[in-house]
Amino acid sequence: MNIAVIAALSITAYFEFRENLNRSIDNSLISQAKSVTASIAYNDSLLQTRKEIQAFFGPIDDSKSTIYRIWFEGEKEYYADSFSGEMWPLDFKPESVKPPFTGEFKFFDTERGDVPYKLLWASQEDPRSSSESKQPLNIIIAAYNGYIEEQMADFLTVLLILGITITALSIGLTLLILRWGLQPIHRITTLMHDVTGKNIDQLSSRLAEGPSELKPFVHAWDNMIERLSMAIQQQKRFTADASHELRTPLAIVKSTLQTTISRKRSDEDYVSSIDRALEDLERLERLIEQLLLLAHLDDIKRQHEYQKVDLQALVTDVCEQYNPFAQQHKNILKWHVCPARTEGDQHQLRRMLDNLVDNAIKYGPENGQISVSMSLSGDVVNIKVHDQGGNISQEQQQQIFERFYRVRTKHQQSSDGAGLGLAIAQEIALKHDGKITVQSASEIGTEFIISLPHTS
Repeated sequence: MNIAVIAALSITAYFEFRENLNRSIDNSLISQAKSVTASIAYNDSLLQTRKEIQAFFGPIDDSKSTIYRIWFEGEKEYYADSFSGEMWPLDFKPESVKPPFTGEFKFFDTERGDVPYKLLWASQEDPRSSSESKQPLNIIIAAYNGYIEEQMADFLTVLLILGITITALSIGLTLLILRWGLQPIHRITTLMHDVTGKNIDQLSSRLAEGPSELKPFVHAWDNMIERLSMAIQQQKRFTADASHELRTPLAIVKSTLQTTISRKRSDEDYVSSIDRALEDLERLERLIEQLLLLAHLDDIKRQHEYQKVDLQALVTDVCEQYNPFAQQHKNILKWHVCPARTEGDQHQLRRMLDNLVDNAIKYGPENGQISVSMSLSGDVVNIKVHDQGGNISQEQQQQIFERFYRVRTKHQQSSDGAGLGLAIAQEIALKHDGKITVQSASEIGTEFIISLPHTS
């Protein structure tokens, strides 16, 4: 790009300079013609005028001297001639060219042998005040213009030297600027070769200086590294927690069976041991099922096979299903629904609602009331699951949606859950372009609010 600009400017300068030189010769010839006319006008003596003209143009001593011929129309002799008595030296023949009209002039390119000349032929009114015939005055002046090519050759040499120098400097400067500007990219490229799961949390572009245009990219890289580090740390924590949760029921089953077979027991003891082992295996089965569901939810962004789901029917069905379970816990389950629909997977939405209602019954206070209500707010449908517990602290409210996190309260001294229910519910809500929030305080109880997009 820079080379093209320099070339265009050089070509323009070359032709402009040539045009100025040609214009300078033309103006010089016109000025000389005016001087000759003035000399003739102020001198009545032909001899005196010829001397002045000869002195004005100088001696004819070489092949580059100015050549002139001056005459009045209709007169046999030339008024003044640089080559009187000698053959006309130029290739230009006045008698073979149509003369200019009176008051006008013409320019011609001619040669003297192989020497280039520029010729002016001017025709003017008779400037002599004493003349009665008033014959038009013809002035031919030819000046050497070969120096134009000489100067153009020198100018071209200068242009080439300047062009090469400027091009080299611009290329060098461009490379330096690019090298400086791309330092963050080179630094990031080097860091990318060193990225591993062990050191990703220590990597950063560490951009100290660089072009402002690259700063958004570098900052985006740093944010990506931070998110990847957090994801890897979360995955490590998830793997460790999952291993622990899977190891515990397996260890209990193994211990129960080993104790059972350590000595001979009654049939009742064997049956009791097998029942306890089956309970632990069921817990392990539920945990594996939840882990597989989370892995499936993590693997998809949004399912294309979503359909319209009747939330009014879904909430009613879930509440009717859990009503006997609530009664077993000496709780009253009430629900209030309204017509609403959303785009989604009905099985996943049921799982989300099941988890919240199940938690409210299990972890809410006995002899309390649990309510499930629906309401519309613009394009959003809100489903609220409320119990009268109100014992989740502000700190815990920020953590309860994390995987394997379990809230311990006086109503829940032990739990057979793995702390995945709320994480699954939140993940399902996010996959449906929604979210779950929680509010909990002793005076208002605990309320989980599901917000989903409403579809008409």
